Amino acid sequence: MSKLLENRVAIVTGAARGIGLAIASRFHDEGAYVMLADADEDKVIAEAQELDPEGKRAAGFRCDPMKRLDINNLMAATLDAYDHADILVNAVSVEASGDPLDLDEAAFDKALDINVKSAFLLTQLFARQVIKRVEERDGEPLASGVINVSAISGERSRPDRFLLSVSMAGLDQLTRGFAVSLAGWGIRVNGIAPGNVAGRFVGKGDPDIRKTLVARTPMGRLGETTEVAGVAVMLASDLTSYITGQILTVDGGRSIYERPLEARKEE
Repeated sequence: MSKLLENRVAIVTGAARGIGLAIASRFHDEGAYVMLADADEDKVIAEAQELDPEGKRAAGFRCDPMKRLDINNLMAATLDAYDHADILVNAVSVEASGDPLDLDEAAFDKALDINVKSAFLLTQLFARQVIKRVEERDGEPLASGVINVSAISGERSRPDRFLLSVSMAGLDQLTRGFAVSLAGWGIRVNGIAPGNVAGRFVGKGDPDIRKTLVARTPMGRLGETTEVAGVAVMLASDLTSYITGQILTVDGGRSIYERPLEARKEE
Protein backbone atom coordinates (compact mmCIF):
# COMPACT_ATOMS: atom_id res chain seq x y z
CA MET A 1 0.00 0.00 0.00
CA SER A 2 1.49 3.33 -1.05
CA LYS A 3 1.97 6.11 1.46
CA LEU A 4 0.25 9.47 1.12
CA LEU A 5 3.44 11.45 0.41
CA GLU A 6 5.53 8.75 -1.25
CA ASN A 7 8.74 10.19 -2.77
CA ARG A 8 7.69 13.81 -2.43
CA VAL A 9 10.21 16.34 -1.16
CA ALA A 10 9.19 18.61 1.70
CA ILE A 11 10.77 21.58 3.46
CA VAL A 12 9.57 22.20 7.01
CA THR A 13 10.68 25.27 8.95
CA GLY A 14 10.57 25.51 12.73
CA ALA A 15 11.32 21.80 12.68
CA ALA A 16 13.56 21.46 15.73
CA ARG A 17 10.61 21.07 18.08
CA GLY A 18 6.86 21.35 18.52
CA ILE A 19 4.45 21.45 15.60
CA GLY A 20 7.20 21.77 12.98
CA LEU A 21 8.98 18.65 14.24
CA ALA A 22 5.71 16.72 14.46
CA ILE A 23 4.89 17.61 10.84
CA ALA A 24 8.37 16.68 9.62
CA SER A 25 8.17 13.35 11.42
CA ARG A 26 4.72 12.53 10.05
CA PHE A 27 5.74 13.51 6.52
CA HIS A 28 8.74 11.18 6.81
CA ASP A 29 6.45 8.37 7.99
CA GLU A 30 4.24 8.97 4.95
CA GLY A 31 7.16 8.44 2.56
CA ALA A 32 8.44 11.97 1.97
CA TYR A 33 12.00 13.21 1.80
CA VAL A 34 12.20 15.98 4.41
CA MET A 35 14.50 18.95 4.89
CA LEU A 36 14.12 20.07 8.49
CA ALA A 37 15.04 23.72 9.01
CA ASP A 38 15.47 25.70 12.20
CA ALA A 39 17.67 28.41 13.73
CA ASP A 40 18.73 25.89 16.40
CA GLU A 41 21.33 24.08 14.32
CA ASP A 42 22.38 21.41 16.80
CA LYS A 43 18.80 20.49 17.67
CA VAL A 44 17.47 20.35 14.12
CA ILE A 45 20.39 18.23 12.91
CA ALA A 46 19.96 15.87 15.88
CA GLU A 47 16.22 15.53 15.20
CA ALA A 48 16.86 14.79 11.52
CA GLN A 49 19.37 12.09 12.45
CA GLU A 50 16.92 10.63 14.95
CA LEU A 51 14.27 10.56 12.24
CA ASP A 52 16.51 8.97 9.61
CA PRO A 53 19.86 7.69 10.96
CA GLU A 54 21.14 6.88 7.46
CA GLY A 55 20.39 10.40 6.25
CA LYS A 56 18.75 9.22 3.04
CA ARG A 57 15.30 10.76 3.47
CA ALA A 58 15.82 13.46 6.09
CA ALA A 59 18.37 16.19 6.73
CA GLY A 60 18.69 19.11 9.12
CA PHE A 61 19.67 22.61 8.07
CA ARG A 62 20.30 25.77 10.07
CA CYS A 63 18.06 28.61 8.92
CA ASP A 64 17.57 31.87 10.78
CA PRO A 65 14.15 33.09 9.55
CA MET A 66 15.25 36.71 9.97
CA LYS A 67 18.09 36.35 7.48
CA ARG A 68 17.32 36.31 3.78
CA LEU A 69 20.66 34.65 2.99
CA ASP A 70 19.76 31.72 5.25
CA ILE A 71 16.40 31.37 3.51
CA ASN A 72 18.08 31.38 0.09
CA ASN A 73 20.63 28.84 1.30
CA LEU A 74 17.87 26.58 2.63
CA MET A 75 16.24 26.36 -0.77
CA ALA A 76 19.60 25.83 -2.47
CA ALA A 77 20.52 23.06 -0.03
CA THR A 78 17.19 21.33 -0.63
CA LEU A 79 17.64 21.40 -4.39
CA ASP A 80 21.21 20.14 -4.04
CA ALA A 81 20.13 17.26 -1.82
CA TYR A 82 16.85 16.24 -3.47
CA ASP A 83 16.82 18.03 -6.87
CA HIS A 84 13.47 19.76 -6.24
CA ALA A 85 10.81 20.54 -3.62
CA ASP A 86 7.13 19.55 -3.77
CA ILE A 87 5.86 20.73 -0.39
CA LEU A 88 6.70 23.72 1.79
CA VAL A 89 5.55 24.02 5.39
CA ASN A 90 6.15 27.38 7.07
CA ALA A 91 5.85 26.39 10.73
CA VAL A 92 8.42 28.70 12.30
CA SER A 93 6.91 31.27 14.65
CA VAL A 94 7.70 33.44 17.63
CA GLU A 95 5.37 34.21 20.52
CA ALA A 96 4.78 37.94 20.40
CA SER A 97 3.20 39.30 23.58
CA GLY A 98 2.82 42.68 25.20
CA ASP A 99 0.41 45.60 25.21
CA PRO A 100 0.47 47.57 21.92
CA LEU A 101 1.20 50.84 23.71
CA ASP A 102 4.31 49.38 25.33
CA LEU A 103 5.81 47.59 22.32
CA ASP A 104 8.87 48.98 20.63
CA GLU A 105 9.66 48.93 16.94
CA ALA A 106 12.24 46.14 17.24
CA ALA A 107 9.68 43.77 18.77
CA PHE A 108 7.19 44.62 16.03
CA ASP A 109 9.77 44.03 13.30
CA LYS A 110 10.87 40.71 14.81
CA ALA A 111 7.32 39.33 14.96
CA LEU A 112 6.55 40.32 11.39
CA ASP A 113 9.93 39.12 10.08
CA ILE A 114 9.65 35.67 11.64
CA ASN A 115 5.91 35.03 11.45
CA VAL A 116 5.16 36.58 8.06
CA LYS A 117 8.16 37.78 6.03
CA SER A 118 10.08 34.49 6.24
CA ALA A 119 7.05 32.65 4.85
CA PHE A 120 6.71 35.23 2.07
CA LEU A 121 10.35 34.90 0.99
CA LEU A 122 10.47 31.12 1.17
CA THR A 123 7.15 30.73 -0.65
CA GLN A 124 8.50 32.91 -3.48
CA LEU A 125 11.58 30.70 -3.85
CA PHE A 126 9.54 27.52 -3.59
CA ALA A 127 6.99 28.65 -6.16
CA ARG A 128 9.60 29.74 -8.69
CA GLN A 129 11.24 26.31 -8.79
CA VAL A 130 7.84 24.61 -9.09
CA ILE A 131 6.80 26.92 -11.93
CA LYS A 132 10.06 26.21 -13.75
CA ARG A 133 9.37 22.49 -13.56
CA VAL A 134 5.78 22.95 -14.72
CA GLU A 135 6.98 24.96 -17.72
CA GLU A 136 9.41 22.17 -18.58
CA ARG A 137 6.43 19.80 -18.58
CA ASP A 138 4.53 22.02 -21.07
CA GLY A 139 2.23 23.30 -18.37
CA GLU A 140 1.30 19.96 -16.83
CA PRO A 141 0.82 20.68 -13.09
CA LEU A 142 2.66 18.91 -10.30
CA ALA A 143 1.34 17.75 -6.96
CA SER A 144 2.76 20.71 -5.05
CA GLY A 145 1.65 22.90 -2.22
CA VAL A 146 2.40 25.28 0.63
CA ILE A 147 1.09 25.02 4.19
CA ASN A 148 1.38 27.95 6.59
CA VAL A 149 0.94 27.28 10.31
CA SER A 150 -0.63 30.32 11.97
CA ALA A 151 -2.91 30.38 15.04
CA ILE A 152 -6.50 31.15 15.98
CA SER A 153 -5.07 34.43 17.33
CA GLY A 154 -5.23 35.67 13.73
CA GLU A 155 -9.02 35.99 14.02
CA ARG A 156 -9.25 37.53 17.47
CA SER A 157 -7.60 40.26 19.47
CA ARG A 158 -6.30 40.63 23.02
CA PRO A 159 -4.19 43.59 24.16
CA ASP A 160 -1.49 41.32 25.60
CA ARG A 161 -1.36 39.30 22.35
CA PHE A 162 -1.51 42.24 19.97
CA LEU A 163 1.58 41.32 17.92
CA LEU A 164 0.69 37.65 17.74
CA SER A 165 -2.77 38.55 16.43
CA VAL A 166 -1.41 41.02 13.89
CA SER A 167 1.29 38.69 12.58
CA MET A 168 -0.91 35.61 12.40
CA ALA A 169 -3.63 37.55 10.60
CA GLY A 170 -0.96 38.69 8.16
CA LEU A 171 0.17 35.10 7.62
CA ASP A 172 -3.41 33.99 6.96
CA GLN A 173 -3.85 36.73 4.37
CA LEU A 174 -0.51 35.80 2.80
CA THR A 175 -1.91 32.28 2.46
CA ARG A 176 -4.99 33.51 0.64
CA GLY A 177 -3.03 35.88 -1.59
CA PHE A 178 -0.53 33.27 -2.71
CA ALA A 179 -3.36 30.74 -3.22
CA VAL A 180 -4.96 33.01 -5.81
CA SER A 181 -1.66 33.94 -7.47
CA LEU A 182 -0.33 30.38 -7.77
CA ALA A 183 -3.50 28.44 -8.54
CA GLY A 184 -2.89 28.64 -12.28
CA TRP A 185 0.33 26.69 -11.81
CA GLY A 186 -1.37 23.98 -9.79
CA ILE A 187 0.27 25.08 -6.55
CA ARG A 188 -2.15 24.85 -3.64
CA VAL A 189 -1.62 27.14 -0.64
CA ASN A 190 -3.47 26.49 2.62
CA GLY A 191 -3.10 27.28 6.28
CA ILE A 192 -3.58 25.59 9.62
CA ALA A 193 -4.67 27.68 12.61
CA PRO A 194 -4.09 25.68 15.80
CA GLY A 195 -5.76 26.62 19.04
CA ASN A 196 -4.21 25.70 22.37
CA VAL A 197 -1.69 23.01 21.51
CA ALA A 198 0.58 21.62 24.21
CA GLY A 199 3.96 23.34 24.07
CA ARG A 200 2.96 26.20 21.74
CA PHE A 201 2.09 29.60 23.23
CA VAL A 202 0.45 27.76 26.14
CA GLY A 203 1.32 29.16 29.52
CA LYS A 204 4.89 27.88 29.73
CA GLY A 205 3.77 24.97 31.90
CA ASP A 206 1.70 27.08 34.33
CA PRO A 207 -1.03 24.71 35.63
CA ASP A 208 -3.48 27.55 36.35
CA ILE A 209 -3.27 28.87 32.81
CA ARG A 210 -3.58 25.34 31.45
CA LYS A 211 -6.74 24.82 33.55
CA THR A 212 -8.27 28.01 32.20
CA LEU A 213 -7.49 27.11 28.60
CA VAL A 214 -8.98 23.65 29.00
CA ALA A 215 -12.14 25.20 30.48
CA ARG A 216 -12.51 27.31 27.33
CA THR A 217 -12.25 24.30 25.02
CA PRO A 218 -15.36 22.15 24.34
CA MET A 219 -13.25 19.00 23.93
CA GLY A 220 -11.90 19.57 27.42
CA ARG A 221 -8.19 19.25 26.71
CA LEU A 222 -5.25 20.82 24.95
CA GLY A 223 -4.38 19.66 21.45
CA GLU A 224 -1.30 17.62 20.59
CA THR A 225 1.28 18.50 17.96
CA THR A 226 0.61 15.15 16.28
CA GLU A 227 -2.99 16.20 15.69
CA VAL A 228 -1.85 19.28 13.80
CA ALA A 229 0.60 17.11 11.85
CA GLY A 230 -2.25 14.87 10.72
CA VAL A 231 -4.03 17.86 9.18
CA ALA A 232 -0.80 18.89 7.46
CA VAL A 233 -0.48 15.46 5.86
CA MET A 234 -4.03 15.71 4.57
CA LEU A 235 -3.43 19.17 3.08
CA ALA A 236 -0.15 18.08 1.48
CA SER A 237 -1.65 14.96 -0.07
CA ASP A 238 -3.89 14.34 -3.06
CA LEU A 239 -6.81 13.83 -0.67
CA THR A 240 -7.34 17.60 -0.75
CA SER A 241 -6.47 18.27 -4.38
CA TYR A 242 -9.34 20.78 -4.82
CA ILE A 243 -8.69 22.78 -1.65
CA THR A 244 -6.69 25.99 -1.76
CA GLY A 245 -6.73 29.33 0.06
CA GLN A 246 -8.31 27.83 3.17
CA ILE A 247 -7.32 28.20 6.83
CA LEU A 248 -8.23 25.03 8.72
CA THR A 249 -8.87 25.62 12.41
CA VAL A 250 -7.61 22.90 14.75
CA ASP A 251 -8.70 23.98 18.21
CA GLY A 252 -11.02 21.44 19.82
CA GLY A 253 -13.96 23.76 19.21
CA ARG A 254 -12.60 26.75 21.14
CA SER A 255 -13.21 29.31 18.41
CA ILE A 256 -16.94 28.50 18.25
CA TYR A 257 -17.48 28.29 21.99
CA GLU A 258 -18.84 31.01 24.30
CA ARG A 259 -16.61 30.67 27.34
CA PRO A 260 -18.24 29.59 30.60
CA LEU A 261 -18.68 32.16 33.36
CA GLU A 262 -16.08 30.54 35.61
CA ALA A 263 -13.44 30.83 32.90
CA ARG A 264 -14.14 34.55 32.56
CA LYS A 265 -13.74 35.10 36.28
CA GLU A 266 -10.23 33.64 36.16
CA GLU A 267 -8.99 36.30 33.74
